[in-house]
Amino acid sequence: MILIFDLDDTLFPRLSDNYTEKDLKNISLYPFVEEILSNKHIKHFLVTKGDFDFQNKKIDNLGIKSFFNRILVCQNDENKKTCFQEIISNCMGEKVFVIGDRINSEIKWGNQLGLITVHFKRGKYKDLKPIDNYEVADYEFTSFEELKNLLNEIKKFEK
Repeated sequence: MILIFDLDDTLFPRLSDNYTEKDLKNISLYPFVEEILSNKHIKHFLVTKGDFDFQNKKIDNLGIKSFFNRILVCQNDENKKTCFQEIISNCMGEKVFVIGDRINSEIKWGNQLGLITVHFKRGKYKDLKPIDNYEVADYEFTSFEELKNLLNEIKKFEK
């Protein structure tokens, strides 16, 4: 099983536009994120958009770098689809989930590639409305506990 995560408003609450260095140092993961990321039976990837140094500073402050098989930082949303393609090109036959907060980015690209999509409906983009079926997620959650329960159910059926 492979999980591809977005960063901001998916793994932790997005910083405000007028954040301070102190705010950046005090970011923390949503509940149950670390439990999911620490599962050694799952391959974890992070695909995030933004300034390379700034995104890496967030990752370092969260202490999550070691959980990921690979971390990709894109300059724009369209590049996320290319990153997803790169990840899945080496993962034939595995269930691949894309987990993000934006239906017009992570969910759209994941659906276009035939992946299982999980929309975390929270944060800045929680009220976006789908403009087509590509922006409709397979699952919609507000907590990582719900994702943990889904993954446990899938694991039961795979045995």
